[in-house]
Amino acid sequence: MRISKILLITAMCVTAGVSSAKAEIFKWQDETTKVSITFPDDWRRVSNQQPNDVITIVAPGENDYAECRLRVKEDRRFVIYPREFADEIQRTSVSKEFWEKYVGEYRSALIYAVGDNAGLGNGFASWADVSFVSPAGAKVQKRGLAYATVYNDTAYVLECSAEALVFQKWYHPFLSVLKSVDVRDEYATTVNGHYRDFQNDGKLRIHGEKDVDLFIY
Repeated sequence: MRISKILLITAMCVTAGVSSAKAEIFKWQDETTKVSITFPDDWRRVSNQQPNDVITIVAPGENDYAECRLRVKEDRRFVIYPREFADEIQRTSVSKEFWEKYVGEYRSALIYAVGDNAGLGNGFASWADVSFVSPAGAKVQKRGLAYATVYNDTAYVLECSAEALVFQKWYHPFLSVLKSVDVRDEYATTVNGHYRDFQNDGKLRIHGEKDVDLFIY
């Protein structure tokens, strides 16, 4: 009976160890742009295909061809506009026309749907549901989900795709990777930045040697 209990406890520990191992994640940050992304630790980095790719990661599953690529490039077209116009800028410049041009680099590309008012990092983003033939490696028909934003002076695109027949299997893992993207905040989130709210302070009264020597600020 004692041996059975020991074996049961051992099995529980092994199972717990396997579960915790599957839950491990890895966070990567680009040294130049400071953009970061988090993904499961059983995914692996591979060589980038385009000059503006900062990271490409591949999920396990040889025939699934599941991967995500994060692309970053300078885009200073909208830096003169106040932050409150960011959502309108997204709908105007990063929407359907943007994705039509984006998929032009792929063979047999189709756009199934495009949406606005999403988010990527700290920026307002557009998303697209697309399919295409992979440009590198095996010529596989793929289905992909991509998000794009222009934040401050930089454009960010995260594209995740898999072999078309298994895309739904990877949909939620892809969303987790997409939600993990973190862009360095370039804007203060309050009027006073990181200072205390001094505008609500009372008046400062400084008394001199005489009663008439009173200064109010």
